[in-house]
Amino acid sequence: MTRGTRSERRPVRALMAAMVTVLTVSLTGPAATAAPGTAFSNRASATLRCSMRTAVPVTFSPAVSAGPRTVTARGTVNMNECTSPNGRRKNIRSGTLTVHGSGRATCARVIGVRGSATVTWYSGPGRTGRVVGRSAVSPAAAGVGGYSPLDSFLSGRIASGPMAGQRITGRAVPTTSVSSCHGQGLRSVGLRGIATVS
Repeated sequence: MTRGTRSERRPVRALMAAMVTVLTVSLTGPAATAAPGTAFSNRASATLRCSMRTAVPVTFSPAVSAGPRTVTARGTVNMNECTSPNGRRKNIRSGTLTVHGSGRATCARVIGVRGSATVTWYSGPGRTGRVVGRSAVSPAAAGVGGYSPLDSFLSGRIASGPMAGQRITGRAVPTTSVSSCHGQGLRSVGLRGIATVS
Protein backbone atom coordinates (compact mmCIF):
# COMPACT_ATOMS: atom_id res chain seq x y z
CA MET A 1 0.00 0.00 0.00
CA THR A 2 2.76 2.39 0.97
CA ARG A 3 4.78 1.45 -2.11
CA GLY A 4 1.80 2.20 -4.39
CA THR A 5 1.26 5.59 -2.76
CA ARG A 6 4.90 6.53 -3.30
CA SER A 7 4.79 5.51 -6.96
CA GLU A 8 1.64 7.61 -7.47
CA ARG A 9 3.36 10.66 -6.03
CA ARG A 10 6.31 10.46 -8.41
CA PRO A 11 4.35 11.33 -11.59
CA VAL A 12 2.68 14.24 -9.75
CA ARG A 13 6.05 15.64 -8.67
CA ALA A 14 7.45 15.12 -12.16
CA LEU A 15 4.43 16.89 -13.69
CA MET A 16 4.78 19.86 -11.33
CA ALA A 17 8.49 20.15 -12.15
CA ALA A 18 7.75 19.94 -15.89
CA MET A 19 5.01 22.59 -15.71
CA VAL A 20 7.27 24.99 -13.81
CA THR A 21 9.99 24.43 -16.42
CA VAL A 22 7.61 24.99 -19.34
CA LEU A 23 6.21 28.18 -17.85
CA THR A 24 9.62 29.55 -16.91
CA VAL A 25 11.21 28.83 -20.30
CA SER A 26 8.26 30.09 -22.31
CA LEU A 27 8.04 33.39 -20.44
CA THR A 28 11.72 34.11 -20.17
CA GLY A 29 12.08 36.07 -23.40
CA PRO A 30 15.12 36.70 -25.62
CA ALA A 31 17.49 37.80 -22.86
CA ALA A 32 17.56 34.40 -21.17
CA THR A 33 18.41 32.47 -24.34
CA ALA A 34 21.14 34.85 -25.48
CA ALA A 35 24.82 34.61 -24.66
CA PRO A 36 25.72 35.88 -21.14
CA GLY A 37 27.18 39.16 -22.42
CA THR A 38 24.12 39.85 -24.58
CA ALA A 39 21.75 39.03 -21.72
CA PHE A 40 23.52 41.56 -19.48
CA SER A 41 23.32 44.17 -22.25
CA ASN A 42 19.58 43.55 -22.72
CA ARG A 43 18.92 43.96 -19.01
CA ALA A 44 20.95 47.16 -18.86
CA SER A 45 19.05 48.69 -21.81
CA ALA A 46 15.60 47.77 -20.49
CA THR A 47 13.21 50.65 -19.97
CA LEU A 48 11.55 49.07 -16.94
CA ARG A 49 11.93 45.97 -14.77
CA CYS A 50 9.43 44.97 -12.08
CA SER A 51 8.84 42.02 -9.81
CA MET A 52 5.31 40.66 -10.18
CA ARG A 53 2.90 38.52 -8.21
CA THR A 54 -0.75 37.68 -8.71
CA ALA A 55 -2.99 39.59 -6.29
CA VAL A 56 -5.29 36.56 -6.33
CA PRO A 57 -4.83 33.42 -8.45
CA VAL A 58 -5.64 33.77 -12.16
CA THR A 59 -8.90 31.90 -12.83
CA PHE A 60 -9.75 29.76 -15.88
CA SER A 61 -13.19 28.98 -17.26
CA PRO A 62 -13.56 26.16 -18.11
CA ALA A 63 -10.61 24.48 -16.40
CA VAL A 64 -7.42 24.01 -18.43
CA SER A 65 -6.89 20.31 -19.20
CA ALA A 66 -4.76 17.97 -21.30
CA GLY A 67 -7.18 18.23 -24.23
CA PRO A 68 -7.38 21.51 -26.19
CA ARG A 69 -10.31 23.78 -25.40
CA THR A 70 -11.12 27.49 -25.47
CA VAL A 71 -10.37 28.89 -22.03
CA THR A 72 -11.06 32.33 -20.62
CA ALA A 73 -8.61 33.72 -18.06
CA ARG A 74 -9.10 36.62 -15.67
CA GLY A 75 -6.53 37.94 -13.26
CA THR A 76 -4.74 40.82 -11.60
CA VAL A 77 -0.97 40.93 -11.25
CA ASN A 78 0.75 43.40 -8.93
CA MET A 79 4.02 44.83 -10.24
CA ASN A 80 6.42 46.01 -7.54
CA GLU A 81 10.00 47.25 -7.05
CA CYS A 82 10.05 48.75 -10.56
CA THR A 83 13.39 50.15 -11.70
CA SER A 84 14.47 51.76 -14.96
CA PRO A 85 17.90 50.40 -16.00
CA ASN A 86 18.24 52.88 -18.89
CA GLY A 87 16.85 55.77 -16.81
CA ARG A 88 13.93 56.61 -19.11
CA ARG A 89 11.12 55.70 -16.70
CA LYS A 90 12.41 56.61 -13.25
CA ASN A 91 8.97 58.03 -12.45
CA ILE A 92 7.40 54.53 -12.36
CA ARG A 93 7.76 52.53 -9.14
CA SER A 94 4.89 50.03 -9.33
CA GLY A 95 1.87 48.95 -11.34
CA THR A 96 -1.18 46.72 -11.64
CA LEU A 97 -1.78 44.47 -14.66
CA THR A 98 -5.38 43.39 -15.23
CA VAL A 99 -6.11 40.71 -17.83
CA HIS A 100 -9.24 39.29 -19.42
CA GLY A 101 -8.40 37.04 -22.34
CA SER A 102 -9.24 33.75 -23.99
CA GLY A 103 -7.34 31.24 -26.08
CA ARG A 104 -7.13 27.62 -27.15
CA ALA A 105 -5.27 26.07 -24.24
CA THR A 106 -3.87 22.77 -23.02
CA CYS A 107 -1.60 21.94 -20.08
CA ALA A 108 1.40 22.72 -22.30
CA ARG A 109 0.44 25.45 -24.79
CA VAL A 110 -1.97 28.27 -25.58
CA ILE A 111 -2.68 29.70 -29.06
CA GLY A 112 -5.02 32.22 -30.65
CA VAL A 113 -5.23 34.51 -27.63
CA ARG A 114 -7.70 37.40 -27.75
CA GLY A 115 -8.70 39.88 -25.10
CA SER A 116 -7.38 42.89 -23.26
CA ALA A 117 -4.74 43.68 -20.70
CA THR A 118 -4.05 47.05 -19.09
CA VAL A 119 -1.22 48.14 -16.81
CA THR A 120 -1.87 51.08 -14.49
CA TRP A 121 1.46 52.64 -13.51
CA TYR A 122 2.11 54.43 -10.20
CA SER A 123 4.79 56.87 -9.07
CA GLY A 124 5.11 55.27 -5.61
CA PRO A 125 5.85 51.77 -4.33
CA GLY A 126 3.01 49.35 -3.67
CA ARG A 127 0.61 51.15 -6.03
CA THR A 128 0.79 54.43 -4.14
CA GLY A 129 1.40 58.00 -5.28
CA ARG A 130 -0.03 59.41 -8.47
CA VAL A 131 -1.12 57.42 -11.53
CA VAL A 132 1.61 57.93 -14.16
CA GLY A 133 -0.49 56.47 -16.98
CA ARG A 134 -2.16 53.34 -18.35
CA SER A 135 -0.65 51.03 -20.96
CA ALA A 136 -2.74 48.69 -23.12
CA VAL A 137 -0.96 45.40 -23.87
CA SER A 138 -1.49 43.32 -27.02
CA PRO A 139 -0.90 39.55 -26.68
CA ALA A 140 1.83 37.69 -28.57
CA ALA A 141 0.64 36.96 -32.10
CA ALA A 142 1.95 33.39 -32.05
CA GLY A 143 1.16 30.82 -29.41
CA VAL A 144 3.39 30.38 -26.40
CA GLY A 145 4.24 27.53 -24.08
CA GLY A 146 2.31 27.40 -20.82
CA TYR A 147 -1.38 26.87 -20.21
CA SER A 148 -2.72 30.36 -19.50
CA PRO A 149 -3.85 33.10 -21.92
CA LEU A 150 -2.05 35.39 -19.46
CA ASP A 151 1.24 33.97 -20.80
CA SER A 152 0.63 35.57 -24.19
CA PHE A 153 0.18 39.01 -22.65
CA LEU A 154 3.47 38.54 -20.81
CA SER A 155 5.08 37.95 -24.19
CA GLY A 156 3.29 40.81 -25.92
CA ARG A 157 3.69 44.45 -26.91
CA ILE A 158 2.49 47.72 -25.42
CA ALA A 159 -0.06 49.07 -27.90
CA SER A 160 -0.81 52.45 -26.31
CA GLY A 161 -0.02 54.61 -23.31
CA PRO A 162 3.38 54.88 -21.59
CA MET A 163 6.13 52.94 -23.43
CA ALA A 164 3.89 52.31 -26.48
CA GLY A 165 5.60 50.21 -29.14
CA GLN A 166 7.90 48.45 -26.69
CA ARG A 167 7.87 44.74 -25.91
CA ILE A 168 6.87 43.34 -22.54
CA THR A 169 8.29 39.97 -21.50
CA GLY A 170 7.57 38.03 -18.34
CA ARG A 171 9.31 35.28 -16.47
CA ALA A 172 7.10 33.58 -13.90
CA VAL A 173 6.66 30.40 -11.89
CA PRO A 174 3.50 29.05 -10.26
CA THR A 175 3.00 29.71 -6.54
CA THR A 176 0.17 27.17 -6.35
CA SER A 177 0.02 23.51 -7.33
CA VAL A 178 -0.55 22.69 -11.02
CA SER A 179 -0.68 18.92 -10.47
CA SER A 180 -4.42 18.71 -11.24
CA CYS A 181 -4.03 19.91 -14.85
CA HIS A 182 -3.84 16.46 -16.47
CA GLY A 183 -6.46 15.00 -14.15
CA GLN A 184 -9.39 17.10 -12.92
CA GLY A 185 -8.16 20.17 -14.79
CA LEU A 186 -6.66 23.43 -13.57
CA ARG A 187 -9.12 26.13 -12.53
CA SER A 188 -6.70 28.69 -11.09
CA VAL A 189 -3.01 29.38 -10.62
CA GLY A 190 -0.92 31.88 -8.67
CA LEU A 191 2.22 33.32 -10.28
CA ARG A 192 5.29 35.28 -9.30
CA GLY A 193 8.26 36.46 -11.30
CA ILE A 194 9.80 39.32 -13.25
CA ALA A 195 8.41 41.52 -16.05
CA THR A 196 10.59 43.63 -18.36
CA VAL A 197 9.67 46.38 -20.82
CA SER A 198 12.32 47.01 -23.49
